[in-house]
Amino acid sequence: MAGISKITCELLIEQYDVLLFDAYGVLVDSSGALPGAKELIRHLNSTGKPYYILTNDASRLPETASERYGKSGLEIPPGQIITSGSLLTGYFKQHRLSGKRCIVLGTDDSRLYIDQAGGRIISPEEDMDVLVVADERGYPFLETIEAAFSSLCRAIDDLRRIHLILPNPDLLFPKGGQAFGFGAGSIAGMFEAALALRYPHPGAPAFVRLGKPEIGLFEEAYSRTQTRNMVMIGDQLETDIRGALAFGIDAAWIETGVTAGGTPRIPPDLQPTYRLASL
Repeated sequence: MAGISKITCELLIEQYDVLLFDAYGVLVDSSGALPGAKELIRHLNSTGKPYYILTNDASRLPETASERYGKSGLEIPPGQIITSGSLLTGYFKQHRLSGKRCIVLGTDDSRLYIDQAGGRIISPEEDMDVLVVADERGYPFLETIEAAFSSLCRAIDDLRRIHLILPNPDLLFPKGGQAFGFGAGSIAGMFEAALALRYPHPGAPAFVRLGKPEIGLFEEAYSRTQTRNMVMIGDQLETDIRGALAFGIDAAWIETGVTAGGTPRIPPDLQPTYRLASL
């Protein structure tokens, strides 16, 4: 902890061509905008400083997310929001999943992502080719995951080829104050634990992760900016910071979200470039 340089947003703006922000725990939580977020976004917009939101949220289209941020006083255009759900189109194309039967756990926008990618959405009780865990809400929880797991087991037992896709690997998200919520990554973890129990042999099916700490969101940001002089500002060491370092850019760990500032030790491979107390 002592070896991590402390920095301010003003210095980050000066030093980097592009700022990348996580959303939850950095700019917002479930109660609205976090302290300093409105002023910072207003400053970036007024000066024309390039920035993007890199979010693991696969429950909202960029247009929906922009509208929600706007209600919290953050005027962020949809074109500056890069979501993990937007990576589904490329994955479906790469793996030729157009027209495949997809069980989608998530919101209406989550299902729109699958529609845009070319998947054919079915009910959790039907035989599936693809299971997408996009969000922890938007469906009756227990009955839906039980039906989806049963469909998944039928597919495995029938030796059908299946794809398990997790756009949002987040285990937790901050809800405001000292409250937290379980994310889509926790739901996928339940599936993987149950699969390991039913199929104990090596190579039990596991989810493909698309969002941070994988580098897909960073690659998309780079394709839009054509510069690596970017810094990722995030609150989660395992997703925001690990992803930025894996992509080869600097990372500023902010102490306002899931990973508490009192963390006594940070593994060497997760050492952020900077430590940021707040916005």
